[in-house]
Amino acid sequence: MMNIKNLLSILLLLSLSPLRSYSVGREILNFYIEEPENNRYESYLELENKSGRELYKWKIGTGSAELNEKWNFTYDLERKFDKGSNSNGWENTFSIYKELEDVEWFGKKWYRDIGPYIKINTVKSKGEFANFSKENKYSMRYRVRTNSDFLLGNTYWGFDFFLSTIDSNNRDGVSLEGNLTGGMNLGYGFQNFFTIYNEYLDYANNNGTYLFRVENNFRWTYDLSQDFAFSIESELDSYNYFKNTDQDKSFKINVGPYLLYSKDINREFRVFAKVGVLGYNYEENKTEVFKSSDSSYYIKIKCGFEYIF
Repeated sequence: MMNIKNLLSILLLLSLSPLRSYSVGREILNFYIEEPENNRYESYLELENKSGRELYKWKIGTGSAELNEKWNFTYDLERKFDKGSNSNGWENTFSIYKELEDVEWFGKKWYRDIGPYIKINTVKSKGEFANFSKENKYSMRYRVRTNSDFLLGNTYWGFDFFLSTIDSNNRDGVSLEGNLTGGMNLGYGFQNFFTIYNEYLDYANNNGTYLFRVENNFRWTYDLSQDFAFSIESELDSYNYFKNTDQDKSFKINVGPYLLYSKDINREFRVFAKVGVLGYNYEENKTEVFKSSDSSYYIKIKCGFEYIF
């Protein structure tokens, strides 16, 4: 577990650095909009049905807040239910970060922030094979970002660095990460977002394991009216493990059409929904002892609200 005294000492040192102003970013009908408000709260329900499995997600709250002129706070509280495996769990993240002075590297201006990051991930299954598992992560995170005029502009990319201790029900340990992330506007409604993970894992069944992971979201969006839009989206998530682990690889891809809805009730409050039908899902998993693959059509429904202040 992370030494709390050490964490508090780090926070005290970070509070001596200068800060910049803070604003809220919102994604409305698949497009990013930055607002001058300091706080954002969002909540939604999501249902996904694939391969005869019903997956429910309740996003109790996700958003950001300005704690004071020195620190900002982000949070994400999520309750998950898998009806097929008769299991439920939590996936919660919290971070406190401080914006550092911009720096000039390679002829470009880079945004930076630093602060503690916590991720709580637990799963509890019921019935004959009842089980409880956890993988809680306590980290110090350092981020750098820069903007680019590549293609139509609105392109960003940068790096995330994590130094973490892991609390696992199997074996506690540590992990190190250096991840490349970015997003770009390709024009004519096309967008692409990616993260390439590079992780060193030494906890649970990983004994000095290297994980190479790729997440990618490619989508095309077409405005139907002020409140409605249509999109076709593909989501890819690939894991590849190397050395000293019982894991090998996993691969998942979703491709499908969506109808999007967003309605401003007033300047601060909006409701939204996203419905996907006839989407295609493919998943493959491989470990030392088994290999499985599955493909099916899926339905995904999401609805909720957002409030900025």
